[in-house]
Amino acid sequence: MGIISDELFEEANGECKGNFYNPLSENCTSKLNKIEQDVDGLNIYDILEPYYHGTEAEKIKASYIRLPPSFRKLGETEKPLPVRKRMFGRAWPLRAPVREGIVPTWPQLMDSNDVPCTDDVVAKLWLNNEAVRKAIHTAKTSLVSQWDLCTGRIRYNHDAGSMIKYHKNLTSKGYRALIYSGDHDMCVPFTGSEVWTRSMGYKIVDEWRPWFSNDQVAGFTQGYDKNLTFMTIKGAGHTVPEYKPREASEFYTHFLTGLPL
Repeated sequence: MGIISDELFEEANGECKGNFYNPLSENCTSKLNKIEQDVDGLNIYDILEPYYHGTEAEKIKASYIRLPPSFRKLGETEKPLPVRKRMFGRAWPLRAPVREGIVPTWPQLMDSNDVPCTDDVVAKLWLNNEAVRKAIHTAKTSLVSQWDLCTGRIRYNHDAGSMIKYHKNLTSKGYRALIYSGDHDMCVPFTGSEVWTRSMGYKIVDEWRPWFSNDQVAGFTQGYDKNLTFMTIKGAGHTVPEYKPREASEFYTHFLTGLPL
């Protein structure tokens, strides 16, 4: 998509030898840092959408810099930490186990309830209005505090590793599964979803092909044995229904009713 240069891509591949998760050399780390600098101003949830800076952008960035290296580069130290190996449930190589631990939240990592790139001002104003809270049967702000997109008041424990074995177990019993990703999501890229889906080793029964919405290509899909389907949604970001509501409604409806796209 023209985000980094061919030269930087080749240099990073050469220096890191495919090990981008836990770089073993200074040269590899240097190349990865350069990539991070190049994409720093992009909205990771949808690279086509504006990057929302908000009023605390500099505070967030400063807080990030102040974090210990073990938090900024999760997983690069073997010392016991109250954080898990990686964020967002990702581990690399593909089959590496995700270590048990506490799932870090944005407030813990950034010293702010604001989520990078995301404009939640309207939602925050609406959901913290007492009339709205009464209408949706939510406790008063005075009792449970205000609504935040990512609150630091909830703690999650990560007590499981890779979910691939669960997908294998369920699909082998006949349950249908649809794994989908927006193709402009840089937070959880479609390439990762495609790789782990393919890694299950099922036979391809529906070759890679486009699927359509309103007579236009809406993405691509590939079907596997055991009722497993992988799909991309063209032009969508991390939260597909937000960016492509019509296409999302269409493929959801087809999947729920068992109709092919």
